[in-house]
Amino acid sequence: MHKALYREYRPMVFDDVIGQDHIIKTLINQINTNNLSHAYLFCGTRGTGKTSTAKILARAVNCTHDGDKPCNVCQSCVSIMDASNLDVIEIDAASNNSVDDIREIRDTVKYTPNKSKYKVYIIDEVHMLSSGAFNALLKTLEEPPSYVIFILATTEPNKIPATILSRCQRFDFKRIGLDTLVDKMKFICQKENVDISDDALRLVAKNGQGSVRDSLSILDKCLSFSNGPISMEGVLDLLGAADPGQLISLAESIIESDVARSMKLVDDYFMWGKDIRLLVEDLTSVFRSMMMMKIFNEADSVVEFNEEYRNKLLEKSKSIDTEEIIRVLNLLSEAIDKLKQSTNQRMTLEIYIMKLASPATDDSYRAIKKRLEVIERMVEDGRITVVGQAGTSIEDPEPILSDKSRGHMDQRVGRHDRINKDSYGQETDLSSPIKDRPDQNLEDIDEEGLAYIEENWNKLLERLVKDRKMPLKAFLEDKHALRYKNHILYVVLSDGFSFAIERLKQEETSKYIKNVISEIYKMDIDVRFIVKDDMDKMEFSDPEPKQELGQDPAIGILSSLGDKLKIEK
Repeated sequence: MHKALYREYRPMVFDDVIGQDHIIKTLINQINTNNLSHAYLFCGTRGTGKTSTAKILARAVNCTHDGDKPCNVCQSCVSIMDASNLDVIEIDAASNNSVDDIREIRDTVKYTPNKSKYKVYIIDEVHMLSSGAFNALLKTLEEPPSYVIFILATTEPNKIPATILSRCQRFDFKRIGLDTLVDKMKFICQKENVDISDDALRLVAKNGQGSVRDSLSILDKCLSFSNGPISMEGVLDLLGAADPGQLISLAESIIESDVARSMKLVDDYFMWGKDIRLLVEDLTSVFRSMMMMKIFNEADSVVEFNEEYRNKLLEKSKSIDTEEIIRVLNLLSEAIDKLKQSTNQRMTLEIYIMKLASPATDDSYRAIKKRLEVIERMVEDGRITVVGQAGTSIEDPEPILSDKSRGHMDQRVGRHDRINKDSYGQETDLSSPIKDRPDQNLEDIDEEGLAYIEENWNKLLERLVKDRKMPLKAFLEDKHALRYKNHILYVVLSDGFSFAIERLKQEETSKYIKNVISEIYKMDIDVRFIVKDDMDKMEFSDPEPKQELGQDPAIGILSSLGDKLKIEK
């Protein structure tokens, strides 16, 4: 009859226990110095060596040969290994958790060992004991006879009462590292004459999740699955997992917001009949690996992939920021919880893939930030151009300039026949050409100088395109107006561009625009950026008060005075 690999290769001496050097060293020192504790608590996830270490310790303290390791050949060691030794009692607390079971231990503990030096009680899954059973164990555990050793093992130490914890010497068993697991399985495969690739072993170890027993169980299935060499593809088929290349492709489509491609990859995965939850867990592992790469700025030893896929992930991680990775991981974590309760897992997954690949369907802060970043990248690449506030009913704002500047602005956008109303409702032709730049003090600008800048504003925009400053071009292309006051040129933006003010105020950006204006217009002037709402609060001198068509002139005067007018009652 075939014996499972995890049973066949169970650790028999301390040296066989892998990944727990800190514990093994302590136990060996205690044996050598005869400084053994009366009670031990072994904590850790499944398959990390808790029970195996407990059995080795039980044999080591009772071995008739000198040394800190069990010989496994003396009568005491052999009897413990075949479970015929009455002085080493193994109890499964999952099925023996009552008060009566513990009382039986309390009653038998007073009897001296039959043939051994120590009477050892190994209680596995001790957290399963009832509260009454724990209370019954307290006194015995605190002051046992000198020849009694308790070894408690658990995967959930948080469920053990503090009164029990305080009476034990605690050892925490950690998960086994990926490379350590691979080396262990490679050794076993060599002894079993199994031909398996390194990539396949890493995949087995990854799915073992730090558990030697789980990893060897998967390896055992792989041996039964294939009569020949075992490849990574064969392991993937056996586990129902996605190929790392496919996972990276899915991650790439999510990063690029390619919804169609993402849904196609999910559909292909579903048609293969593989576990949906496993896909989400694997995808979570991919984005977590990217996050680790962003943090450590390297691909080696931080992710559980081979060199080829590590390099691919490292490249992809450069195109996504940490906040977006966190958004994706949060959604994937939420998806895992939803899948546990869902009756239609495919639909649930597709909804979350839509949220991942299309931030427009996600109303979280991080999703909105992602959408803005995508738009900014497209503007910088020149793929889109902001031409105004499309789709709104806001009237086209009129800059308050001289008639000459209005005419040349209209001429620039091709509206040669445009007719406007002056301050008192008279029709005025705005299509007359403007003269060349007047000679004037470079530190002062009159109406004609301001009109000259307005007329040649397109030269500034062309320069921005040439310098690949597309976001700046988008902001400045549809300015509301130009104003000049105290040797400062104010570029007024529509209220809808208020988000751009902070960027335009940056020292580097502001200095760049000032230099370009000085170069193009030959005017050494300072430049500031404001929105229309701020312009209305500032006192700019107008040649005449503005008024709407049909408005009473008196009202127009009051509007132009603004907060300068104080009405006494």
